[in-house]
Amino acid sequence: MNVENVISYFKKVCSIPRASADEGAIADYIVGFAKERGLEVHRDEINNIIIRKPGTVKGAKPVILQGHLDMVYVKEEGSSHRYEDGIEVKEDEEYYFADGTSLGADNGIAVAYCLAILDSKDLKHPDLEVIFTVQEETGLIGADKLDISSLKGTRFINLDSEEEGVFYTSCAGGLRCRMIWNLEKEVWEEESVPVTVNVRELAGGHSGINIGKGLGNSIVLLGRLCYALKDTKARICDMEVEGKANAIANTGKACFCVKPEEKEKVVNIIRDTEEIFRKELQYTDHISLEITEGLPVKDAMVYTEKYQTGITKSLMLLPYGVAGYSFAIEGLIETSMSMGALTTENGKMTLLMSMRSSVESQKYFLRDKIQIIAEAFCDECIFESDYPGWQYRAESPLREKAIEIYERLSGRKAELSAIHAGLECGYWDGKKPGMDIISVGPNLYDVHSTKEKVSKTSISNMWNWLTELLKELSEV
Repeated sequence: MNVENVISYFKKVCSIPRASADEGAIADYIVGFAKERGLEVHRDEINNIIIRKPGTVKGAKPVILQGHLDMVYVKEEGSSHRYEDGIEVKEDEEYYFADGTSLGADNGIAVAYCLAILDSKDLKHPDLEVIFTVQEETGLIGADKLDISSLKGTRFINLDSEEEGVFYTSCAGGLRCRMIWNLEKEVWEEESVPVTVNVRELAGGHSGINIGKGLGNSIVLLGRLCYALKDTKARICDMEVEGKANAIANTGKACFCVKPEEKEKVVNIIRDTEEIFRKELQYTDHISLEITEGLPVKDAMVYTEKYQTGITKSLMLLPYGVAGYSFAIEGLIETSMSMGALTTENGKMTLLMSMRSSVESQKYFLRDKIQIIAEAFCDECIFESDYPGWQYRAESPLREKAIEIYERLSGRKAELSAIHAGLECGYWDGKKPGMDIISVGPNLYDVHSTKEKVSKTSISNMWNWLTELLKELSEV
């Protein structure tokens, strides 16, 4: 079957506005498409869709295909593009792209593959169950809410990966945490000098994918700095780290009130600590502690000793970084913990953290450790946004068949991989234990940005692979 049908559907999908939580129009189109072809279609209350197409042969076990309907819509500053007009697909010799906006190939190309297969009259395939989910980009919400109890298939192909020839077989589940202090301050009546420390030059990065690179985290380092000053009379008057749960904190500041006679000692400790950090990070990151001294003041507002101690000890004791590696996939991070933000609003200081693991029990083991620390040193601890991981299966006939076909068609070696981040596959694995799952896709670049593009050659290569796989799966 010609790949041009895939491209036609891809352009149609892109033309329909479909940002996360605004999937009504694309869902209408998909449902209409299915009804026009006499296919069984089910749509739930949040616009998840399941379509069934009978196989061209009898007796083969059903196969499930899946992609998500939503996209991340962004546009360049100054762009006159209107979201409601949809995306016009541009192209050159190598790529499809948009003009000043994100393209939405993540995951519009998966939707296009599925529509082309559902539309085909000459493609050999087993019974198909095709799933289109919503709100994937904002927390895998569609996958979480979708009832898949009626599905008969146990062979599941997720089409939401972004590297041709890389077959994903595992992903991390996640859990977020907010540790909260009802911050109390008091007047420090003695004269003091404010000394502000700003963390500079850290690289930052994705809190899952980049967690094993040895990058510095500004929250962790500021906690260590506070502890290094414990034998002085320095008092914290402010601490702030802006950031997000899924990013490694790379900037931040702490302000200390210091007795004039201790100022030199405190500054020297900060400089010594900076040198320690630089040596630790010399092969992985860069750091600078920028020190600013203010004029002497009286009656400064500082954290009470109770809260200064509780916050400092929490930041020292909380686990950070890689907590464990997989014994199934060499080099794969299995479990990790990261800190993303430390902010104060309306008198409450909140530490935002993210836990990840491809093994559920290890994720909750990490949660329990945090809970114990929280019970000792903070006022409130809230766990939220819990989503499941996808654990590697030692035996996967689908994976073996998929790899064999790819290598036969392309003449290139396929790569098995796992990602220390979330995929919808975790939900499918959890909702229907024993499912044989792979995640694949063509080469996408700079997704979620105005530079997003998808390779023409790769779309064709993965289409040929997918159709051949379905043909051979119809024989078993």
